[in-house]
Amino acid sequence: MSRPTASGPKGRTVQVPAMPNTALPMQTELTGALWPGTNSCNSDLATYFECPVCFDYALPPIMQCQSGHIVCQSCRQKLNMCPTCRGPLGNIRNLAMEKVASSVLFPCRYSNNGCLSTLLHTEKSEHEDTCEHRPYTCPCPGASCKWQGSLEQVMPHLMQSHKSITTL
Repeated sequence: MSRPTASGPKGRTVQVPAMPNTALPMQTELTGALWPGTNSCNSDLATYFECPVCFDYALPPIMQCQSGHIVCQSCRQKLNMCPTCRGPLGNIRNLAMEKVASSVLFPCRYSNNGCLSTLLHTEKSEHEDTCEHRPYTCPCPGASCKWQGSLEQVMPHLMQSHKSITTL
């Protein structure tokens, strides 16, 4: 099925395919995608926000070099030049990427530890501060223990490494 022909470059006639007459779905909840079956599209979009230095996400405000390459805020503070093109890092905001970021759902930083949450960039930091999959440090007061692990591993760690405290 095609629409009527239109005048193309240099007066040539071009066939323009017709769009099927379908209703566009409304996004009623945050599922990670505007269109059904496109969760992978959302994760593909999120990859464009990956910092080339630390592989975390560059979230608003998003700054770019003169060639348009981005890095996250944390890495940007430590760099003098773009890690991609070695050009100068100016103070150029990438407003288009910021606008796209406001509709992309990003995975939790602790997704490798089992967290399945995907969040808007405005919710990401607060969630990660309290995520049950974040690494916990040793709660032993006054000890110089550098242990980190999951919440489920805290008690076994205390019982094995700090027996004097667990027998009180």
